[in-house]
Order: sequence, then structure tokens, then C-alpha cells
Amino acid sequence: MKILLIEDDRFYSKQIEVFLEQRMEDVEVDVVHSYEEYKKLEDLKQYKYVLLDIFLEDCKDCDLVDELIAQELPVIIITASEDMEIFDHYNRKRIIDYVIKTDMVRLEYLIMKFKILRFLESYGVLLVEDSRSYRNYLAKFFKIYYPYANIMLASSKDEAMEILSQNDDFIKLVITDYVLADNSTGLELVKEVRQNYLFDDVAIIALTALDINNIMARFLKSGANDFLEKSFNNFEFVCRIDNVVKSLIQFEEIRNYSNKDYLTGCYNRRYLYDAGLKLYYSLRRLDKDISIAIFDLDHFKKLNDTYGHFAGDLVLKHFANILQQSIRGSDFVVRYGGEEFLMFLGSCDRQMAKYIVEQRVRNRVHTEPVVIEDQEIYYDFSCGICDTADTFEDLIKKADEKLYQAKQIRGVTIA
Repeated sequence: MKILLIEDDRFYSKQIEVFLEQRMEDVEVDVVHSYEEYKKLEDLKQYKYVLLDIFLEDCKDCDLVDELIAQELPVIIITASEDMEIFDHYNRKRIIDYVIKTDMVRLEYLIMKFKILRFLESYGVLLVEDSRSYRNYLAKFFKIYYPYANIMLASSKDEAMEILSQNDDFIKLVITDYVLADNSTGLELVKEVRQNYLFDDVAIIALTALDINNIMARFLKSGANDFLEKSFNNFEFVCRIDNVVKSLIQFEEIRNYSNKDYLTGCYNRRYLYDAGLKLYYSLRRLDKDISIAIFDLDHFKKLNDTYGHFAGDLVLKHFANILQQSIRGSDFVVRYGGEEFLMFLGSCDRQMAKYIVEQRVRNRVHTEPVVIEDQEIYYDFSCGICDTADTFEDLIKKADEKLYQAKQIRGVTIA
């Protein structure tokens, strides 16, 4: 993700650049320090977001915000000014957010803001409203502040539940009005969603024009995370959405801490025997092939003794990265032991699994060494594959047995 930072304070711009690039994965920040430098940029479309200081020395009256918005570039204002008139002026424009640059707390806020934007780009939002005109208005309004969000629309409870069931594990936020089509209500929808989804799986925000008969309280007691009156202003809308999505991100981070290996980022054995087991039986019901491939790095102790444990850790991360880039979206990789990894391959028979191991994994291992201080370190692995067993545990056990055989020949064996 590329971000353009337009900031004339060189110390502060460097602080933001380093902070974002160190704290967030796959983020690259380009910095310009004046309007003149900005005008020399040739390709603005390469930037996903623009961080803009509104008080540039050579751009005090040039309306750069409007210029950027006219080019459909999502803008986050950064300024030292806490003047409410200035805040109100820019908040009426189509900017994503307005950040005061006074301390590190604001930089933490900026990190969380980008996490929220990324989250809504990765998952889906379902807007449920009986009025087509208001439904479309709400979708367009949402896209102003979350420009890359995946938005789906529904008019009734049944339609919303159908979309949810078809997009399981993708839709993370539901925003629903109280009055829905087909004589259904948002309250009924909230109750049904909560029968099927936990708070950390799907968040719900309720909308209503008037709080009659304590509707809002009933929404919250039925499982809504928050509520908005339809007379909301844009600042209130963003704050409510951000707070709810932030809780989803924190739930996800906690799950990742408990389900992922800290060093490699791969899933751990807890995840394998929880989510993996569920996925196994789901694929079996559909009569789909499932392959388990277990890898072991050859002579890993010797590598540690020769180059040190720091180099060993780099090799583990290097290999894990290759494995994760070799699979499809529904598959996953587990750090199974010290230098052992397991690959879960759904809808994949043993021959396809062997192809993945040899063509995608081994080819890269042989051609992309780990580089430490200009020294290239090469390594290799053995692998056992199985796609036929009566139970999930037997599938893993047989793949492990084939790994033992493979280590005798330093290659791949399949069952």
C-alpha cells in the first residue's frame, strides 16, 4: 500500500514515514514537502491514500484538498491546529479523517485508522434498509469515508440472512434500519444474526429515525454493538463505525495471537485441530479431496551450529513465507514443530499436492537463498503427503509416516 505524505515539517514527516513503515506491513510512504514538489508528481493514482498538511508555506490559498478530492484521492488531513472553525470547514468536505499532530498518541490513532480502512477493504459490509433511495444514499455516504469498502445491500431480514449465509466469514459488519421490507424488522434481524454469529464474528449497528418505545435499548439488549439515529452528522458516523470496527480488529488480533506462531506467522497446532478439523469435515461432506503435506527442513541443527540461531530463525521465516505464498486462499500452513511445517490443501489430491510441493515450493527454495550480510545460505527439505485416510488424525499420521520415509531419501513420498 503506497501512501503520499504532503508535509513541510521535515522532522515530523520523517517521524510519520518511519512510524507507518515500521508499524504496518506492506506500507510504503512517499514524502513531498511543498506544493511545488507535489505538482511534479507524475502518477498520483499509485497512491491509495494521501496524508495532507493543510498549512503548506507555498500553498496557503491553493485549495489542495479540493484538488486531491477532485482526482478521487482519499485524503486524511493532518494539522497542528485545533481551531474548531478550521475543523468544521474541512469536516464538511469529502475527507476521510482529520488528525491533530501533537503527540505520539495521534500517531497511534493514525495507525488504527489505517487498520480500520484495511479491515473494511478485506471484509464485507451489509447495509439493510427498506428504502431504496436511502439504502443507496447510505452506501455512497459510507464509501466517502471508507473508499475501498466492500458493500452489499439488502431490504429485508430474509434477504439479509441469505446474503450473510452466502458470504460466511466475509461480512463482518451489518448496519440495519428498524423498519425493513416484507413486514420484517431490524430487531428480528439482530436476534437471528446473534443466534448464528458471535460478537467477534459480526458486528451490528442499528439505525432508526426516532427512538420510539426504547427501540435503541432493545436493539442493544438483542445483540447490536451500537446505534445511530438517521439524523447523524458525518463526524458522528465515522466515530461510531471506527469504534465498532476497532473492536473487531482487536478480536481478530487476539485470535491471531492465540492461533499463530510468533516467529513465522503460520498457524499453530491449536488452529490445526480446531479450524482445520471443521474444514476437513466440511470438505468431506462435499466429497472433496484433502491432502496433508508435512515438511521437515534437512540438517537444520547443522545449519544452526554453522551460522547461528539468528540465521536459523531467518531460514524458518523464509521457508514459511514460501509455503504461505504457494497455497490458495482456502488452504493454510501450520508450524507443526521446531523445523516442521504442515500444509492443509483442500480440493487437492496427492498428485496436485506433489506438484505444489515440487514446482512452487522446492523450485523457490533452490533458487531463492537466505541472504545474511552478503552471504547466501541454501537449505532443503523433505516432505510426506497423504490424501487418503478414514479420519483427520489418520490423514496427518500417514503424512507424518511418509515424511519419515522421505527423510531417508531427502525427497518427497506420498501415500
